[in-house]
Amino acid sequence: MFYEFRNIGDAEYLRIDTENNMNFPKHIHQSYEIILMTGGDMKVTVDCNEYRIEEGDALFVFPNQVHSLQSEHSEHVTFIFSPFLVNSYFSVVKDKVPVCPVFRPSEAVVGALYSLSHGCSVLQKKGALYLFCADFDKEAEYVPRSCRSTQFSEIFAFIEDNYTGECSLEDAARQIGMNYSYISRDFKKTVGMCFNEYVNLLRLNKASYLLRNTKLSVTECALESGFRSTHTFNRNFKDRYDMTPYHYRKAFSR
Repeated sequence: MFYEFRNIGDAEYLRIDTENNMNFPKHIHQSYEIILMTGGDMKVTVDCNEYRIEEGDALFVFPNQVHSLQSEHSEHVTFIFSPFLVNSYFSVVKDKVPVCPVFRPSEAVVGALYSLSHGCSVLQKKGALYLFCADFDKEAEYVPRSCRSTQFSEIFAFIEDNYTGECSLEDAARQIGMNYSYISRDFKKTVGMCFNEYVNLLRLNKASYLLRNTKLSVTECALESGFRSTHTFNRNFKDRYDMTPYHYRKAFSR
C-alpha cells in the first residue's frame, strides 16, 4: 500500500481523468474519489472488500479508504476531489464509511458530472458533486470508520479528526496502539513527508479555505485551522502560497 501524494490538494481541488484498462495497486489519499464506468468491467477493492463494477455503475471511495483497481477491458472517468467541496456532506459522514460503495447514479447526476471540467467555477464543482452525494446518500448505509481494517488508514483518520487541535504523533500511536518509532519511520516512507509536515499541510489547506470563503479574521482562520501562533501561521502560509494570508484573501476578493 502507498499514499498517493498528488491527491493532497487545496480546498477546491478537483481532478478529472478519462482512463482505460486501469490497474492500480492498493493506495490511500485524503480526497473523495468517484469512478464512473462508461464501458467494460473492473474489479475493485475498498478496504478489505471486493466488488465488480460495470458500465453504468459508480464507485464512491471515501477519504483515507484503502482501494485498488484491476481491469483488462474497461473505460471510465475518475473524479478526485477535496472533501471541502462537499463540506456539508463531509461534516455529517466524516466518521463513517459506506457499507457498499457501488451504486447506479441517475442520468441527471451523470450529466452533471460530465459537465465538469478542470477550469469550471467552484459553484459548478460544488453543484455537481453535491448532486452526486445526495443521490448516493438516498440509499446508502454507513458504518463507523473505526471498523476499517488496516492500522495505517487509522493514522489518517486520527489526523482528520484532530488536525485542528492537538495532533501529535505520540497521541496517534497511543490511540491506535502502534509503536511510535514504527509510525514515524513508515509514515515518512509512505507519504513522503513526516507526520508534522502532513498535519501542517492540512492546516494550511483549511486556513486557505476559510480565508476565501468566510469573513473570519486572519487570526481566527489560523486558530480554527489548528495553528496556535499567528507568527508560525504567517510564516508557513507564505512558504506555501508565496504571499501573506492578508494578500491571499485580497487576491480572492477581487
